[in-house]
Amino acid sequence: MFKIKSHLRKIKRKYNEKDKSKYDFRLDQSERTVLFNPNFFNNFIKTLNQTDFITYPYLDGLKNKIANYNNVKKNNIFLVPGSDVGIKSMFELCVTPGSEVISTLPSFPMYKVYCDLYKAVFNPVSYEENLTYSLENMKSLISKKTSLIIIANPNNPLGDYKTKEELESFIKLTNELEIPVLIDEAYIEFSPGTLKEFTFKYNNVCISRTFSKAWGGAGVRLGYIIGNTRILTYLNKWRLMHEVTGIAAKYGGYLLDNKQEMENYVSLVNKEKEILLDQLTKAGFDVIPSYTNWIHFNDHTDNKRADKILSTRNDVAYKGNTQIPFDERLNWIRLTVGPNLHKQDFIQQIINIK
Repeated sequence: MFKIKSHLRKIKRKYNEKDKSKYDFRLDQSERTVLFNPNFFNNFIKTLNQTDFITYPYLDGLKNKIANYNNVKKNNIFLVPGSDVGIKSMFELCVTPGSEVISTLPSFPMYKVYCDLYKAVFNPVSYEENLTYSLENMKSLISKKTSLIIIANPNNPLGDYKTKEELESFIKLTNELEIPVLIDEAYIEFSPGTLKEFTFKYNNVCISRTFSKAWGGAGVRLGYIIGNTRILTYLNKWRLMHEVTGIAAKYGGYLLDNKQEMENYVSLVNKEKEILLDQLTKAGFDVIPSYTNWIHFNDHTDNKRADKILSTRNDVAYKGNTQIPFDERLNWIRLTVGPNLHKQDFIQQIINIK
């Protein structure tokens, strides 16, 4: 066996890949839960031709559309095949062996994976009993070893959100200390609003975005980073050639041309979260609301009955046995929320357990 870098053996990674074709309800990975209107999707298919498959992609058209959507310039956009790759790109740019990366615990698991990959120390601030984290505590972790700070806003997996007013002084400090900050906005469409203005006000801030959640493009792998030209110039130096496919770029452009589809879907999801919060709370469940497209819920004992209803269904994919900070119950259920979810029979069975 050839020699493998020793630190790679220590990386722990969980995979959650499933054959989604057998599930009518895909409620486990925060994807769009319902199909597009057939006319909407078929109209996109009609735009494809052989050239899209046999030639390397030209991406300026998509960059222009993303820039217009975000009211920025084209050279402030860095395209990636999913925001996960954008996050990794920031590690490649900033993180050195032995340095420290600050984020939160819990957080998106790939932050820790990338720390291990680049021999950095993951130095998170823990969540508190009110299910948010203290920026003062995060500030106290900053040292000369800090190479990157990642703020998921809204957070994954708890779904809390910090406003511009809450974050401003912290971001100002990191800029003065010349510490790069990546704000992960994977779920921003479901939240009160973006913090992209920080990328122009402060030289150290980048924003990562994805088409996988609100836009309904998880299968094409498409995302982008918003940042100043100095940072993006460096990211472009080592990006893979043609890593965003022409098909993905065309789909992303089509979604942006028809952004009302996304906005309508987000509106339906946010309304549905309110309905589920109300119905589950009245039924005696503890429910954690979020600024994302999911909810967590648990009853006051062991949640086994709700879990059994879902686990015995062969057509429902969901996240069970999740844990919430400062709560001894280990079997919270997390469900991706989609339009009219409360009307499904398995949800009504859960609501009527009591």
